[in-house]
Amino acid sequence: MYLSPTKTSLFALAAVLTLATGAFAQTASVRVIHGIPGQDIGPDVDPALPVDIQVNGAICLLSGFTFGDIAGPFTLPDGTYDVEISLANTLEPCSNPAVIAAPVPLEAGENATIIAHLTEEGSPTASKFVNDVTPSADGTARLIAHHTAAAPAVDINVGFGFPRSTATIPNASNGAQAAAELPTGTVTVGFSAAGMREVLFVRTARLRGDLTYVAYAVGSLSNGTFDLIFVPLGGLSNLTIRN
Repeated sequence: MYLSPTKTSLFALAAVLTLATGAFAQTASVRVIHGIPGQDIGPDVDPALPVDIQVNGAICLLSGFTFGDIAGPFTLPDGTYDVEISLANTLEPCSNPAVIAAPVPLEAGENATIIAHLTEEGSPTASKFVNDVTPSADGTARLIAHHTAAAPAVDINVGFGFPRSTATIPNASNGAQAAAELPTGTVTVGFSAAGMREVLFVRTARLRGDLTYVAYAVGSLSNGTFDLIFVPLGGLSNLTIRN
């Protein structure tokens, strides 16, 4: 599901940022992803876990943002932003106490993703990742896999078929990533417990050339919510997922 903020929120955000940083500030491109299933917060919590996201204590940028949602890209002046994520309030969006609060620095020219996810121990958090969107070689696409799940260290493999891989990060803890430039076509992203041969999770995707694709492992292994969120940075319509 793709969720866009209201025009009012965008206008207000633009006005505040222009006043704060100046009209000619350099900008960053930012996407936001909701990667926390409600089941991992509590047994009686809505699996969609709707949240509101507020920026700099004044702008309610997103409301009713649910698990798996992707918003953006937003074009923002460089600087550090105070991001607060709270449980959704349908009557007064962004009025509930923040459950995640973090300063997010953005540099001019960055292509970045902010994802709400779980730590290895299962606590809610948010992380920023900078996406390498420089052109890949002709006939190839770049695939970047991230460990952002409630799970111990894993081996991340990306490539053609599993366990055969083109790029591997062994013993990757929460927050680690693996990247590879791959010929277009069907490729795999696989996760296994660090040092073990048994495959915990594998997903295939069909890649189109000259794009960067990012994949985030989210959820919890112990709760059975472990999954991958794929984002093609050239446009959501360009990705085909095969379960």
